[in-house]
Amino acid sequence: MKTLLMLFTFITLNIFSFSAFSSEEQDANPLRRQCCTDPSRICEIQRMQDSVSIDQMFAAAKPMILSTPIYVGGARYTLTKSDFNPVYTTRVIYDPCFMSEPRVINILVGYEVVFPVDGDYGQNLFFDINGRSNKSMSLTASCGTFSASDSGSKFIISQRKNTGGSCKNMQLKFTFPTNSAPASIDLTVTISEQL
Repeated sequence: MKTLLMLFTFITLNIFSFSAFSSEEQDANPLRRQCCTDPSRICEIQRMQDSVSIDQMFAAAKPMILSTPIYVGGARYTLTKSDFNPVYTTRVIYDPCFMSEPRVINILVGYEVVFPVDGDYGQNLFFDINGRSNKSMSLTASCGTFSASDSGSKFIISQRKNTGGSCKNMQLKFTFPTNSAPASIDLTVTISEQL
């Protein structure tokens, strides 16, 4: 009888220690615990995932390339949000409350566009990029060896650079924090040469 009582005590202690270890392990991953205590968060993740289709993901795999080139010394080039391609990042969410497998969601983190530049023959160039948006973002512009950036809701880049004829395709890229995508982007680009 004593042996049976000791065995029962030993098994009970092992069950409690395993249960405590299991809950400590679950607490170590805040995503797992938060999912169970706040089901509304799952609804938000579901909406974010549903807002990005497979076609949009494939389209965003490479920057949109505009067919109309910007000419050195030519007219001012005007861009709006519709000229930019969305850029997504992938995030894995572990959620044991509603599914056994982790969920992969795609989050909008930026916009980008690439367009051809015609007329860089190695002369000194003036790059003038101006614009605004209704949200604060970071803008990066690059073309050959030219590279510049600005941030905020108003953008002003004005730089002189001799790219040695390497400016053939200009890339403009906006980045912003999660859940702060802009409703509007208005940008003008001019590349002129020193006369």
